Amino acid sequence: MSKLSFARDIKGLFAKYINGMTDVSLATKEGVKTLQLGNYDSVKYFHYQIQVSIHGYDFDRNGQTQIPPQYWLRDAAGNVVKSAPHPMPPEPPDGDGRLPQEAINLFDQWVRDGMLP
Repeated sequence: MSKLSFARDIKGLFAKYINGMTDVSLATKEGVKTLQLGNYDSVKYFHYQIQVSIHGYDFDRNGQTQIPPQYWLRDAAGNVVKSAPHPMPPEPPDGDGRLPQEAINLFDQWVRDGMLP
């Protein structure tokens, strides 16, 4: 199987959210930058923040989950990430709620594959 690419495999995952996310700015070490879900360089730069956001529904407020452990997001130290400041996409009525697990898995695999354009 070939490695995943942004243009072929990832950009479409976020296509319906691109316009609604045009004003999202995030703090970085270099200052504030705007997240552009349709832009490869932006998605690559913010890949971890995106992962935290799309995994934001993995655990509920009580720390419970229905997601199998092999799909949990882990931070650089290997700790399970159990919360997100802003889960993405937003819950209804403003959004669709959790992305399908297959879409989350695809994004995670793209990151592991080296985030090819």
